[in-house]
Amino acid sequence: MKLKPIKTEADYREALAEVERLFDAPINTDDGDRLEVLTALIEVYEEQHHPIELPSPYEAILYYIESRQLPVLSFVEGLKRRGVSEQVIQEALNELIIDN
Repeated sequence: MKLKPIKTEADYREALAEVERLFDAPINTDDGDRLEVLTALIEVYEEQHHPIELPSPYEAILYYIESRQLPVLSFVEGLKRRGVSEQVIQEALNELIIDN
C-alpha cells in the first residue's frame, strides 16, 4: 500500500489491513515507521468520520461498576473515602434513578 491521505472508506479499510499486516513490526524499522504513520492517518480519519461519543455520566459509572464487578455500595464507599459528600452522592443517585 502506498502511503497517502485516507479519504474514502476503501482507503480506510486498506489502511486497516496494512496495519494488521504490520502490527508486530519492530520499532525504528521501515515497517515500524510505516505502522506509526498509518496509525496516525487512521486516527485522523476515524476522528472525522467515525467519532465515538462520550458516554453519559450514568453509562460511565455503570461501566466502571460492571467492568470491575463492584457492588454499588463499594463504589459509593470509595467515593466517600475520596471526600465526596453524602449529599452529592445522594443527589447523583437520585438523578440516575430519575434519568432511567
